[in-house]
Amino acid sequence: MEPKRSRHSPFREWRRKQAYRVLPVFPPIGRIFIRLFGATLRSRFQGEGSVLEMVNSGQPFLLTFFHGRQFLLVHQLRGWPVAIMTSISYMGEIQSRILKGFGYRIIRGSSSRGGARVLGQMMRLVRRGAIGSFAVDGPRGPGGVVKPGVVFAARKLNIPVVPVSTSAWPSVVFRSTWDRYLLPLPFSRAVVLFGVPMHLGEDSEERSVQSDCLRIAEVLRELEKEADVLIGRVKG
Repeated sequence: MEPKRSRHSPFREWRRKQAYRVLPVFPPIGRIFIRLFGATLRSRFQGEGSVLEMVNSGQPFLLTFFHGRQFLLVHQLRGWPVAIMTSISYMGEIQSRILKGFGYRIIRGSSSRGGARVLGQMMRLVRRGAIGSFAVDGPRGPGGVVKPGVVFAARKLNIPVVPVSTSAWPSVVFRSTWDRYLLPLPFSRAVVLFGVPMHLGEDSEERSVQSDCLRIAEVLRELEKEADVLIGRVKG
């Protein structure tokens, strides 16, 4: 019987080491790009009144958004004490270093890899004053389907969930990706639209986790449509 080949061939291992040697180059470039790109946008918040009150008073809450609408949030929420999950992959390492440079608090992992541990870390950071953030249909979709982690965390911590969506025009939507990722173009108009805080802890015994997931998904879909209309991507 022919012996099995190692999954990590010498060439593959050498290539991996070379990739990590040049890794420190990418985060500074990424931060510069995001700052310069963001400076060209004519962006605004809408519906942010109650959210800013919670931020300024230190009241904890969880931000929820669809994966395909998160690009603008990275630039627009700089300075907020937001905790963000990133993958443990090579690209996740680059993303983590970029986000740390903007002051975000990073948790490595995802709902598909070490989900319980990652959720526990998120909840501990929120108890210490961070704003929890959840790309609720990530990391691999299906798009628009809310995973139960955010509902569990909101009920356990007894804090509100704040839905948020974004839009920009002109922009590009990558329709071939599962999340239909929206990328603004330089000098576009952009909006970050906050919804009304949702209190999932109230009467939670009378509702299933799935029903709360469906509630969040419905609100986020409506916010996405409203943001698209506000910014002129689609007609109302």
